[in-house]
Amino acid sequence: MQPASLPALADLIARLERADPALDATLATAAPQATVPMREAVLPLAKAQLALVQANADITLVADELRRYQKYALPGKPSLQIVQLRKQQATVKQAALIARQNFTQATHTFLRESALVAPARRLPTDFASGWLAKIAAV
Repeated sequence: MQPASLPALADLIARLERADPALDATLATAAPQATVPMREAVLPLAKAQLALVQANADITLVADELRRYQKYALPGKPSLQIVQLRKQQATVKQAALIARQNFTQATHTFLRESALVAPARRLPTDFASGWLAKIAAV
């Protein structure tokens, strides 16, 4: 399942932070056996996924720009702009790895606190992404 979009995640985070009662009711019915209030469990997960989606968008943006400049580059020593874009690409990839790691940690914490169980043949992160997408759509 596709993760929620940037605007949907930003809206969900805003609704979680302002304590939307309709959202709280939806979260309570989605995970009735949670050990903590669901808003407290979902907020870090939503923030981690927002950072991950943003990092993946940044990777795509930098890679497209680098491809565009390398397409017309002369053979030999790369230009200063291409070298800077490669450095930027490395930085963005590192940020994406960190965001992915944070999302994985947030997923495991969320699953433990919410008492939800991911299906047997599905990654917990995929399950959490799909679950967040459904909640964000409500």
